[in-house]
Amino acid sequence: MNRKDAVAALADVRETQAKLAGRARWPFHRHAMFGMAEGLIVAGLAQPNSLAVAMIVIAMVLLIVCVAADRRRDGMFVSGWQPGATRPLTIGITLFVLAMAAASAMSRDVEHAGVLGYVFGALTAVVCTGASLRWEKIYRNDLLGKSEE
Repeated sequence: MNRKDAVAALADVRETQAKLAGRARWPFHRHAMFGMAEGLIVAGLAQPNSLAVAMIVIAMVLLIVCVAADRRRDGMFVSGWQPGATRPLTIGITLFVLAMAAASAMSRDVEHAGVLGYVFGALTAVVCTGASLRWEKIYRNDLLGKSEE
């Protein structure tokens, strides 16, 4: 490969990344489904077993719907575990959800455990929805070679 071929190949890569960045816009309800799924899992950990199982099953269905809708809409699913600028946010979201899950699970034995679980779940849903919106912006900027604004 000579210099001219290498330059052309890099230009093709940049063009492809720009096209992907243009398509990397998901509707708000997709971000909210992710947040709701995470929130249901967290809230479910403080509930009686039968309700917990139902909430976790609903959460898994929401995640399956998210993936299927992405594949139908875009022909692909973009995992949150991408190398690059999104990785720190993904790690942060994961640690936050694990902390909320631990808090919810530990609250099972206290009075009003169900209510506490719903509070932890609602907080998780809001934070994860916002983080998902932020992740999308970081991902697009990373594809375009832009630094954080």
